[in-house]
Amino acid sequence: MHTAPEAIEASTRLLFDEATKRGIACELLGDPHTILMNQGEHHWYVRGSRTSFQSSVGKTIADIKLVTKRICRHFNLPTAAFVHVKKAEDLEKVASLQYPLVMKPVDLRHGEGVVVGIPDMEASQRYYSRWNRPAIFEEMLEGREYRVLCIDFQFVAAAWRKPAFVTGDGQHTIEELIAEKNRHPWRGEGHQGYLTRIEVDDLVQEYLTDRGLTLQSVPADGEEVKLRKTGGLSTGGEAWDVTDLVCDENRELFGQIARACDLNTIGIDMMCSSLETPIVGQEKAGIIEVNASPGLRMHHYPMQGTPRNVAGLILDMVERNLQRL
Repeated sequence: MHTAPEAIEASTRLLFDEATKRGIACELLGDPHTILMNQGEHHWYVRGSRTSFQSSVGKTIADIKLVTKRICRHFNLPTAAFVHVKKAEDLEKVASLQYPLVMKPVDLRHGEGVVVGIPDMEASQRYYSRWNRPAIFEEMLEGREYRVLCIDFQFVAAAWRKPAFVTGDGQHTIEELIAEKNRHPWRGEGHQGYLTRIEVDDLVQEYLTDRGLTLQSVPADGEEVKLRKTGGLSTGGEAWDVTDLVCDENRELFGQIARACDLNTIGIDMMCSSLETPIVGQEKAGIIEVNASPGLRMHHYPMQGTPRNVAGLILDMVERNLQRL
């Protein structure tokens, strides 16, 4: 059995490992993130969690956040009210929304540039000026942030994406607790590890300041200190598996979202109070965004809950598609 090179990001590596277990030949052709897989007379490509059988139109829908929002509106899928700001002069559009707001640059990924909880127009102008690029401003949804995974247009897994945090012991500073948490063997740089290291940036500093804390504060024993508002794994968050808690209505809804976005493998970021009751009936619940190459590591390596072999389910889908050829 071949071993995946360490440079491969986690999702590609999980598919590499699953394929070799099945006797599928894997070749790297100069790019450590793209794999050519061969089985009998058939071959296909894998990059991250994407395969040769994914719709290129679906990927475009997911990559362009504005198109995603409009698709959701067209199919009456739950999502927050929004406006598109192309340049600073367009910020007056934001007045039509109810604060607090979320700002998302339309051409950035992995949560870069996303600001949550903008309280007023002055803050909207300040945060927009940091990037000065086209962005979506939308009303803030409420609840917990979940990542839902659909494969072959069917719901297969869900995880609560818990924002980066530390737990106090009454002795160490927040800075020291972050350093200790980063020593976990799963944590690495970027997307190569099964968890990402917690980096202290301006947003972390501001979030602590707003709560009257600094990196030198010493939390009480057992006190949990959140470091960010958002729960992305790429910013140091954790995943807790909740797949078995998802109600039938929500499972059906997630399949509808996958088909509306034309993606047979899709990560759906949802904000809601719970996945155990229908999202459609929850106030201020809805789709945050969708991802055409969703990370698999959170489902294979949740910090709590049952691991899910979603890489295997992707290869099952590939084999079904091969049978149709």
